[in-house]
Amino acid sequence: MKKIEKKGQFIWIGDSTSPNQHVVFKKNIILATIPEIAYAYIAVDTKYWLDINGTMLVFEGGLFRESFPGSGYADKIDLAPYFIKGENTLSVHVHYYGNEGRNNVNSGSPCFLFQCDELSLYSDNTFKCKTHSAYYNTGSPFPAYLYGGYNIGYDARKNLDDRQFENATIVENCSFGDMYERTIPFLKRFELTKCEFSHTMNKEFSVKLPHAMSFSPCFSINAEKDTVLDIRTDRYRVDGGPGDSNQYNSHRIEYICREGANRFESLHYLYGEEIIIKADKPIEIQWLGYRESGYDTEIVGTYDSSCDIMNKLVEKTSRTLYVCMRDNFMDCPDRERGQWIGDVSVQAPQVFFLLSLSARALLKKSISDFINLRKGDVLVGNVPGVNFQELPAQSLNAISEQGMIATYYKYTGDKEVIETAFEPCVRYLKLWNMDKNGLIAHRNGDWDWQDHLFNVDKSVLSNAWYYSALKFALRMSEILENNQYDKFLKSRIESIEQNFNDLYWKENYYSSEAVVDDRANALAVLVGLCPESYFPKIKFVLQTTFNASIYMEGYVLSALCEMGFFEDAYLRLKSRYYNLALNENSTLWEDFYVLGTKNHAWSGSPAIIAYKYFMGIDSDDGFKTFTANPVPDLFEYQKVRFMLSDGELVTLEYKDNELIRS
Repeated sequence: MKKIEKKGQFIWIGDSTSPNQHVVFKKNIILATIPEIAYAYIAVDTKYWLDINGTMLVFEGGLFRESFPGSGYADKIDLAPYFIKGENTLSVHVHYYGNEGRNNVNSGSPCFLFQCDELSLYSDNTFKCKTHSAYYNTGSPFPAYLYGGYNIGYDARKNLDDRQFENATIVENCSFGDMYERTIPFLKRFELTKCEFSHTMNKEFSVKLPHAMSFSPCFSINAEKDTVLDIRTDRYRVDGGPGDSNQYNSHRIEYICREGANRFESLHYLYGEEIIIKADKPIEIQWLGYRESGYDTEIVGTYDSSCDIMNKLVEKTSRTLYVCMRDNFMDCPDRERGQWIGDVSVQAPQVFFLLSLSARALLKKSISDFINLRKGDVLVGNVPGVNFQELPAQSLNAISEQGMIATYYKYTGDKEVIETAFEPCVRYLKLWNMDKNGLIAHRNGDWDWQDHLFNVDKSVLSNAWYYSALKFALRMSEILENNQYDKFLKSRIESIEQNFNDLYWKENYYSSEAVVDDRANALAVLVGLCPESYFPKIKFVLQTTFNASIYMEGYVLSALCEMGFFEDAYLRLKSRYYNLALNENSTLWEDFYVLGTKNHAWSGSPAIIAYKYFMGIDSDDGFKTFTANPVPDLFEYQKVRFMLSDGELVTLEYKDNELIRS
């Protein structure tokens, strides 16, 4: 990442550090000529909206801290195309959260910095500013603590009066930290969609959205003065995951009407599949609408086959993947927004099969977050964020041959991530000790979690994940031609290979105790510890045992495919995901039983199985080229589309055992 030299000064209004502040900054710029380029760097805690001469250029700018420990991001944008000769007005609306959660870290200093060398313009106390008087703190119910931000209260009776602007204050001893250039695109803002109404008076209105999305609610209404609207979505209150009986509130918007006509478009987004407005007095709606926003990438991957269940699952995987992307990959946009690193390892292959090239930058950022925000030698999940935890099984997954780093490197050839990850990965692997059996001694970490639900064989799973992480570390040493840790890596690999089957193989299955775990048996296959002669017995385990949650189910299906049992993988997939394919949601649930959110990052394995195994799409050169080996006779036909690294869209159709590229 590129470190940015600080030339402007961090500024704010007065010396207030209270949370949930909305401050507008303005600067008049007189230009005799328009420069060819005018690169500006903008840094804030927490979010901002930028316009020039009344035209919005940046919607929800600013990335959640941190980039490195104690540091933040600066956005870079060329302002030159938006200037006119003469007087120009730069206006920036900054929202300081002042709280934090599983996706952001509060610096403790509300602040705004602007610098542009081409204009010789740097933020200082000549910038004008004003607290935006329309925004206020709502009463209860409040959002859950899991991610940053607050409910949005907006009082349309109050205006932003230009006459009340004052000089900004220099933030002394600002704790924002170093600045690093933003590594992902600005958000994509879609067209405004209006849903017309019949102008009837009512207290409640709702609109079904075409699919789950993050969006800004918009409306045009007539109302009595002081009428209060409560705006939320069908995903406002969501369940905890399996084992968590709590419910969690998302954000909502509260709007106080002026007399007569009210027209509003929120700068802040909600998430859901339905907009719901409730008023305390009858209102007349002309139209109620929405403007979707999200990570700037396109869903280019498509899958079609003679199996409607598979088609629907891949379609829902695409939507689930997209709504779980913004500043970072997230487990879900309604409950947590945390970058659980096991979830990202499930999302990683989907990025290359389903999305356009810009999505790769977010995957690279997630790797950077994971490595650069480690705690000592411990690789933790949920960074950036303050509620980070080490779940050893998820961290080992992330650095294994199946994980996000290996996937990213395989499909991009980007050696930089290997250079960044190698040393920290080895140091993390050294945290484990070997036991008297020649296998690893168990480490609990902060949360000794392998998967939800029942009959989790932690010993077998831990050794399998660790073994695969050792092998990928050895692969990284080969890529970098850095052999200083080879002795350590090879000795542990050999020890696990020599002892794993002796201790855990029980004639018909792998087990460390009195349970038979489909996940543990599947992983033994995937990491290469299971001899081929055991495959028929493992197949029977995976045909008859159904402990895996939706997170680990993808590894079970992959193991069946790796053993060559494609039809069995298809039958298991179709059975386990049947209800998820046919339900009313456009996204995939957190599990098979609606014990959590109705959209969850780790649920998208059906698309991986469809692309990687049923159509046999693979690449060994970063998707400059590809190979395709479809499974014969599994379906009457299959058809996929995906993007190569040069941006070319490839469509492959497989029918009557013939593969056609178009």
